[in-house]
Amino acid sequence: MFPVNIFSGLAALYIIIRAIFPMPSGWAIKIPLIILVIAAAMKFQIIHLIGGPQFFAPKVPGFVTAVSGVLYISVYILFFLLLIKDLIYLPCFLFGARFPMNGINALLTVISLTIGLLGLYNALKAPYVKEYKVSIPNLPKEAKGLRAAVIADIHADRITKKKTVKKIVDLAMAAKPDLILIPGDFADGEVEEVGKELEPLKELKAPLGVFAVSGNHEYYNGWEDWKPYLESLGLPILENENKEIVKGLFIAGVPDTAANHFGGTKPDIDKALEGAEDKCVILLGHKPNYRPEAKERGVALLVSGHTHGGMVWGLHKIVERFNCGAVSGLYYHEDGTAVFVTNGASLWNGFPTRLGIPAEIPILVLEN
Repeated sequence: MFPVNIFSGLAALYIIIRAIFPMPSGWAIKIPLIILVIAAAMKFQIIHLIGGPQFFAPKVPGFVTAVSGVLYISVYILFFLLLIKDLIYLPCFLFGARFPMNGINALLTVISLTIGLLGLYNALKAPYVKEYKVSIPNLPKEAKGLRAAVIADIHADRITKKKTVKKIVDLAMAAKPDLILIPGDFADGEVEEVGKELEPLKELKAPLGVFAVSGNHEYYNGWEDWKPYLESLGLPILENENKEIVKGLFIAGVPDTAANHFGGTKPDIDKALEGAEDKCVILLGHKPNYRPEAKERGVALLVSGHTHGGMVWGLHKIVERFNCGAVSGLYYHEDGTAVFVTNGASLWNGFPTRLGIPAEIPILVLEN
C-alpha cells in the first residue's frame, strides 16, 4: 500500500495547490476543503484507524465505506483532470491566452464527483450474465456443450448483504448451468459478522456439482473458521485435489497463495493434479498468477477471479501487469490451453467503483 499512499498524497497536494489555493474564497472555506481532500486521499488510513485492526474489513457502517470510496476515487479523477487541464493551458498561457481557471476547476470538481458517484452506482448494480465459448482441444465428447457458471469475488460485507447475494444466486441459477465454479473471495469480515450474508449460497445447485476454492480475503479473517462455514453451505472446497465430473474431465482446485502467509493448506498444483495427469483438467485458482504453472502442466483451462476486471477501463492495463497478463476475459496460449478471468460478481469495499468494466456472472460453454 505504500506506493499507493505516496501517490494519493501527491494527488491531494496537487489539487490543493492548483485548485484550492487559487480560489477567491477566504480561508474559512479553503481550510475545510483542504482537510476534506486530505481525508479523502488518506481514506484507507482513516478507515483503518476508526474501523479496527481488520484492514480489509473495517468495522464502520456501509454508508461510510461507500461515501469515503466515492471521495477517494473522485480525488484521483480530479487530479488527472487538473493535470490534463494544466498541460493544455500552459502553451495557451505562454501565447497570452487567459481563461477563467477557477470556474474551470469548479466544473472539473463537479465532473469528478459525478464520475465517482457513477462508479459506485455501477458497482452496486446486479451483475450481468454473459456466455463465453471456450475452445478446449482435448475436451471429452461427453463434456461438449457443458455450461459452467463462474461466481467470483462476492465480498459480502456491510455493503454487499444477503439481498445482493440472493440476486447473484438467482441470476446464476436462471442460466441453468451444468456446473458452478466459485474461485474465492466470498467475504470481508469474520464469520460471526458477515457469514449470514452468504446464506443464499445454499441455493446453488448444478447437475455436475458446485466447486469452490479460497480467495485471499478469507485468510485475512480466519480461514480456519471460513472453511467449515462455507462447507456447511454446501460448497465443497477444493484444496490441492480434483474430481472427475464426467468421463475424462476433471475439476481441480488450489488454495490461494495467501495461505503461504496466513495459515491453511498451501497451494500445490502438482498435488491438485494427482491422478489427472495428461487428462482434460479445469483448474480453479483465485488468482490468474497460476497461469505459468497451469500452462506448464498442460491444464486445459484455468478459471480465476481476483482482479475484478481492473474495475476501471484504463486502470485494467495496470492490473493486468500484476496478474501474469490476464485481467478480464478469455486468453489462449499457443498450445491451445486457456485462462479465463472473470470481472467478479460484486464489488470490493476498498475501491467501490466500476467504470467501463461491469460485474458479471460468466457462463463458460465448453467446445472442441
